[in-house]
Amino acid sequence: MKLNKIAILVKTSLQFDGRVISQIDNLTKKFSNTEFKIFLLSDAHYDIKFNNNCKVDEITLSTRYLPKNSFFQFFKLIEFGLKSYLKIKTFNPDVLHVHDDTAMIGGLFYKTFHPNKKIIYDDHELKYIRPKSFSESLLFVIEKYMYKISDLVIVANPERKRLASIIYKVKCITVHENYFYNNYIQGETNKNFIELKNKINKIQQQQNKIILHQGQVNKDRGSEILIKLSNNTPNNFNILFIGISINSYEGFLKKIHKSKRNNFIFGGFIDYKHISEVYKIIDYSLIMYKPYDLNNKYCAPNRVYLAYYFGKPIIVNDDNPVLNSFVKKSGSGEVINEYSNFVKVFENLEKSHKLLNQTYINNDTYPKNIINIYNKFINS
Repeated sequence: MKLNKIAILVKTSLQFDGRVISQIDNLTKKFSNTEFKIFLLSDAHYDIKFNNNCKVDEITLSTRYLPKNSFFQFFKLIEFGLKSYLKIKTFNPDVLHVHDDTAMIGGLFYKTFHPNKKIIYDDHELKYIRPKSFSESLLFVIEKYMYKISDLVIVANPERKRLASIIYKVKCITVHENYFYNNYIQGETNKNFIELKNKINKIQQQQNKIILHQGQVNKDRGSEILIKLSNNTPNNFNILFIGISINSYEGFLKKIHKSKRNNFIFGGFIDYKHISEVYKIIDYSLIMYKPYDLNNKYCAPNRVYLAYYFGKPIIVNDDNPVLNSFVKKSGSGEVINEYSNFVKVFENLEKSHKLLNQTYINNDTYPKNIINIYNKFINS
């Protein structure tokens, strides 16, 4: 099969979606003679610049201004599906790569009316397994059908593949993990990153250490353990938050008024193109996903591999089997719970930091997996 056109269908905050933009970057470089077009329903402003063979066609919805609840959400999905289908039909791609459940309606329309075209479903999450409402039950059925009609399904780790294979009863599932891509997208330096970098430099000039927490802070992300960790850190340790709004950060601070200490630092949102620069200069990475649902239990955050790549010791919660297993097998950090001996934890982290810095991890093999997936897929 000669590959001439690839359509990528996605609803996301493109500026911050590492899995999507790193895949696109690698695919467009490898298949340089192929025309790529991203059909995007954007969740926020973006200024990402891709290779010359890749264009973005942004989709707008009249239903987007309807109330944000599950009833109206379905109408938004339908409109997105219809509008994206018409655009994709005009583009007439050889392969349609659908990212996640929010874009699957467009993929269903395309495969239904063009059954001979190849379609890839890239399932980022497992959020509809064990549905909790009627709307989730409906989306579970739709996603199950999406698995069935797709020529190939991509998931983020072996644990998710095993679960999805059992639930959806399909065999065409392969794994592309969220490993960090060294060839990150270039762009102008963002003001937020410059301010954050200066803030980190001042902290480290005072011989202080920085533990980075990327993303929201809530019960699902181990906020209770985080507070206990904070209360037991050495005096020269600070916990830096990025990927969180100021309102969410201040809301978290109000909840910890009983905490003995407040060694938290606000870093705000950082564009994906600068994320690697942040991980280069912090000291440790804190990544916690509580297994309250299957999506969190079998999480696959690319920040794990990003920290690993740059030799930064990782702190994870012990009741998450994926994170727990990764850290123990790689020897890349510490596993904690609310009963941990934090004095010992920080002693071990200091040792890990020295060891990992001496054996700087430069693993460029995993990112190429998406290329291998495409090569096998189009030649099958």
